[in-house]
Amino acid sequence: MTILDGKAVSEEILEDLRIEITDLLNQGNRVPRLDIIIVGHDYASEKYVSMKEKKGKKLGIKIVVHKFEDDVTEEVLKQLIVKLNDDSLVDGIMVQLPLPKGSKTFNTKEILETIDISKDVDGLTYSSLGSVWVERESIGAATPTGIIRLLEEYDIDIVGKNAVVVGRSKIVGLPLAGMLARRDATVTVAHSKSENLTDICKEADILVVGIGKPEYITTDFVKEGAVVIDIGINRDYDGNLVGDVDFDDVKNLCEYITPVPGGVGPMTIAALFTNLLKIYKRNVRTY
Repeated sequence: MTILDGKAVSEEILEDLRIEITDLLNQGNRVPRLDIIIVGHDYASEKYVSMKEKKGKKLGIKIVVHKFEDDVTEEVLKQLIVKLNDDSLVDGIMVQLPLPKGSKTFNTKEILETIDISKDVDGLTYSSLGSVWVERESIGAATPTGIIRLLEEYDIDIVGKNAVVVGRSKIVGLPLAGMLARRDATVTVAHSKSENLTDICKEADILVVGIGKPEYITTDFVKEGAVVIDIGINRDYDGNLVGDVDFDDVKNLCEYITPVPGGVGPMTIAALFTNLLKIYKRNVRTY
């Protein structure tokens, strides 16, 4: 069993980005800028934004965080996004998800669709997501992009492999299925209404799980020698961070596995800043 060390791989990627950004700044270019919109006080969301702030500043990127209480109106959020769309100094715009739930329900789709595709650093507008399924250059959703990069860094072959993605979210599951299919995997997308989920997962050479259920996936779901990618981030009864996969139960059955934390999470951040640099380089060439 080999642990897919997303933390180590992401640090290598980020160091390469830092060197490239430093070189671009030394050539007299302006500082890259990422604007992040966060609503409410979700612990995980605030932690992610804080991590992005710290990593971004180390890279030489200007990070501007727009914080709102959960009673903010959709109109205020969309007006801000339109303003940022029109600001030539802003390279990337992202909304930290999920938006709060409760007495007020945000229309996440409409808010994300307000982002100009040229600044969609998280790759979550419908135009960006649709591009994943066709042969067109685009900014890929950050988490799926990070997962593909992690597989590549460990020379894990995707071609012809049976890949099962458990979870059909527009943020991870569906775009990742498209990325795997474009790389010639045979892809199955399973979800809460899938019958015989255990049997479906048991056939996977590459099993990717993002369902938000702590340690749900056990050896009953995993084929011997499989590659297991755990997207989940949950807290167990003791308050410890755990994934959707029971790591201790599964680790000796599979060939490769991502830990939680330290697996997919750092790769998402690395992919986000890789996306931002792509946008930034396109923008500075226009001046």
